[in-house]
Amino acid sequence: MFEATPNDSRYIPLTQQKACCVPTCIQVVMLRHSIPLIPAEEIGYHLGLVVHPDRKNLFYNVRTSETPPPAGYGTRITEAEFEPNNAFQKLNIPLQLTIKPISQFASSKEMQDYLAFAEQESLDVLLCFNHGALLDDPTKDWGHVCVFDRLVGNEMRIVDPSPDQPKWRNVPIDKMFDAMQKHGEKKAAGLWEIKKL
Repeated sequence: MFEATPNDSRYIPLTQQKACCVPTCIQVVMLRHSIPLIPAEEIGYHLGLVVHPDRKNLFYNVRTSETPPPAGYGTRITEAEFEPNNAFQKLNIPLQLTIKPISQFASSKEMQDYLAFAEQESLDVLLCFNHGALLDDPTKDWGHVCVFDRLVGNEMRIVDPSPDQPKWRNVPIDKMFDAMQKHGEKKAAGLWEIKKL
């Protein structure tokens, strides 16, 4: 019996190192499918992870930059060198990622319909959006990624790897849609469908 966590969640959450939301969300999906875990920092490295130099001491080997990449500190999956499916292959992770850009959805209702289908089919979907827009905090003007868990009325329950946010929380679908639009297609905003091979 679950008392402190949702008893119908599809996922066990993990907490990220700063700038490691993408690889940590990938780990959450791996855990669900009983794929042996490897460190988020290793997955992140192969996805082009960049952190600010003052965080270098938190990693064994990491790229640093005084200036954040266009989407903010973190992975650079939109660059050909760091394409996720190539990284999965190198790391022997039997997953395949397909980005469905936010521009493919004409409205939040269209996105909700897709998520209803994804939940019904038990698909794994990551959500890429502007963090500050979702939190109403303009000081956090960078990208963030969470795992879609379930629809709850006009809200979606997400699994957030952030060390500063609840692991499970409900957010309005319209607000997530707007946060994705703000982040933009060039920064990979949208829904990332992951399939086990």
